[in-house]
Amino acid sequence: MANISTTISVVGVKEALAYLNGVDKTYRREITRQYAAIVEPIVKDAQSHLPSSAPMSGWKRNYSVGGQAKAEAKGQTSRLVGRGTQRDNFSRAAPDPTDLLPWDGAKQAKLIKPWVSGKKSKANTFGLKWNSKSAALFDLSGRAKTPQGEQMITVLGARFGGPSRVMWKSYERADDQLQENMRRLIEEIMASVNRNMKVI
Repeated sequence: MANISTTISVVGVKEALAYLNGVDKTYRREITRQYAAIVEPIVKDAQSHLPSSAPMSGWKRNYSVGGQAKAEAKGQTSRLVGRGTQRDNFSRAAPDPTDLLPWDGAKQAKLIKPWVSGKKSKANTFGLKWNSKSAALFDLSGRAKTPQGEQMITVLGARFGGPSRVMWKSYERADDQLQENMRRLIEEIMASVNRNMKVI
């Protein structure tokens, strides 16, 4: 499934989370709850900037891509890495079928969620993800190979600006207090690991 994800990576925290998951699962779940509370303003900001109705008339109808178009649309994903760093676009396979439309604004808003991971298989530790097949279509579309695609991008640009239209801009609008709260959470995580290691 295509998704748009904003991530924060801090060296050592992933290992700390993996350690806590093994020695104190209750506190590990509390970290997830605290992080969700910290980034709730970003989630709400992103949700508020999603159109509740179809962004353009054609998006009211069912649309699934197939053949070459499906191959090009599969897994288009954007990962947005912390403030002050560049946006990194990469691809990942998406499941069949690739049903992109119709647009349901209320449903799309519910698919923007925070996540925390201590798994080595994931490059980052904290993130926000818009987990939707329509996410890349709305948020990232910026180039097209057909006249119809060019028209769609022109309309999206005129109404919602250029890519990223939601996730990255919501992250940039976050105030400095959010960054301070993240710093405190990370310090608390590392302090908890140190306390547990001393007990052991």
